[in-house]
Amino acid sequence: MDRTEKLFMPLWQPFTGIRAETMIGSLSDEEERRVALAAHHYFQAKYEDAARESQRFLNSPCPEIRATALLLHSMANVGLGNAEQFREDFVALKRSARQPEDEKMAAVYDALRYLMSVFFHTDGEIKPVEEAHAALLPEGTRLYLLYAVAHGLYLQKKYQEALGVARSALMMAAGRFPSVCVYLNLVGSMVATNLHDADLAAQFFHRAWQLAEPEHYIQPFVEHHGMLQGQIEKYTRVAQPEEYNRISEKVMAFSRGWMKIHNPDSVNKVTDRLSPYEFSIAMMAARGKSNQEIADYLHISVNTVKFHLSGIYQKVGVSNRKELEQYLNR
Repeated sequence: MDRTEKLFMPLWQPFTGIRAETMIGSLSDEEERRVALAAHHYFQAKYEDAARESQRFLNSPCPEIRATALLLHSMANVGLGNAEQFREDFVALKRSARQPEDEKMAAVYDALRYLMSVFFHTDGEIKPVEEAHAALLPEGTRLYLLYAVAHGLYLQKKYQEALGVARSALMMAAGRFPSVCVYLNLVGSMVATNLHDADLAAQFFHRAWQLAEPEHYIQPFVEHHGMLQGQIEKYTRVAQPEEYNRISEKVMAFSRGWMKIHNPDSVNKVTDRLSPYEFSIAMMAARGKSNQEIADYLHISVNTVKFHLSGIYQKVGVSNRKELEQYLNR
């Protein structure tokens, strides 16, 4: 039986030259408009608003809307620290995926399965999205999947491959998918940092910030805070202290929620022991940067770096960089 198809993740539709709220307001279907607004709230790290708006559509008769709402509701509840609700949403997605309404929805569920595998390690082996399924997905969803592919390669330390994927996806996006391009630029920045190309890392970071700042989309920066290794601190802590404080507050909340899901039994609650600023310094030190390099990067004195590192060592119970690296990787 034919059914009415609606947009999956409507905010991932192409638009240029207008603000996101204008695009959302232009959507004629109310369900599409409301779940797009939920996504808008999530990208602004307004977790309660995103959870409340998406919850209204968890039982929508339209599978695209229902899948979008479940994805947004689950992620908003990570930020709210509600690990059990995240798991309930994930179970609901898996249940729906076992009996997809048609091949297009099978493609959507395959994409969601891949995203959860990369970001939350829900499966042992991360299997790519089937090519036949990828062909059925909206362009914005395919581009976001490429971000996830690049992120997965980054986690495997395949940095050159990850950089190639991010660059190719950004070329295909051509700026038409602003929120997706924020994520693509951030993964490019993460990769360039690990390739020790500071100029390229900064270029990617600034492109991401230029797209995100007008919409107050701080959530992508919250999600990638540690992997950006001090770039948020370097470029926003002094220049835009209010935005930096907002990001820092949400980093603490989201990281705690993520730990409840990813490693609930861990006694190493680094997100409870270190501030985001301290965590950035710890990450740079663990990655081999000298005190002078950290000082130059953050525009602070070497003595200030030493002071922070001493406090970090004391808070997490280590005595040197090697032990700090082992602690952060547990």
